[in-house]
Amino acid sequence: MNGRTKYSLERAVSILVIFAIAVAMPVTQAYADLQVMRRVFTTDFENVTKRDANRLNMGIDNWIEFGGDGGAAMWVEGLDRKTPGITCHSGSRCVGMELTDITKSRRSQFDVRPVVGFGYSVSVWLYLPADWGLHAPGINSNWYEIADPYMHTNGAPYGAVWIRQPDITQSNVNLRVGGRDAQENIFTLDEVANFALPRGRWFNLRYEVHLDATNGTNGTMRVWVDNELVSGRTGLQTGGFQGWETVVAKIYYETTDTTPHQIWVDDLEIGNA
Repeated sequence: MNGRTKYSLERAVSILVIFAIAVAMPVTQAYADLQVMRRVFTTDFENVTKRDANRLNMGIDNWIEFGGDGGAAMWVEGLDRKTPGITCHSGSRCVGMELTDITKSRRSQFDVRPVVGFGYSVSVWLYLPADWGLHAPGINSNWYEIADPYMHTNGAPYGAVWIRQPDITQSNVNLRVGGRDAQENIFTLDEVANFALPRGRWFNLRYEVHLDATNGTNGTMRVWVDNELVSGRTGLQTGGFQGWETVVAKIYYETTDTTPHQIWVDDLEIGNA
């Protein structure tokens, strides 16, 4: 065997070995550094209207869940209401959500059910009032769930983004990313202490998810706030694709906090791997 033939054979074997390793590698490895996806849906809400109390005419399956009746609402800001001091992130329309009576409705939750693949990204702009805070008395750390990168219609498993306020007399908060597993156990992935929570201005929440189609633990999730990576994890039990949805904005907090809460949503983009 001459040198050139030997080199060609060794190179072919090397390529086959690399290919075999790539095939055997868990899919989470491939998605761990995924940042750019193909845009499959976008809306600035300029032409969006309310279809009914729980749905928007926005060209994609959606549902605003209240978990009760009479204590929460959704509206198109700039059309159904014009809230003093609120300017939409772009244009003249955005979506407003509120929870005014927690004894009547448990949450105000913007569910989106896009038809995309197992790997997807979401970018959304959110606005919390300048005086935003939590007010439940007598607990160690107040909490507020603001989004769920992945969720299932039957609940867990799901991934969540929480704002935690250790002391209701102080404005400082922590940002926590975690969720619940299929057995309903709460888990924490990352927590940023003394997080500079944007209040009284629009901020961008972006996340990327890869669902594990086998119901195993090969799911991935990464979360950014204003382009700052706050969590990036693999090895998650995401529960597969059936009954899947994503919650792009959410008002959900401790039931003993009786203070009304509001949030606004604008410029939603969804990508697909």
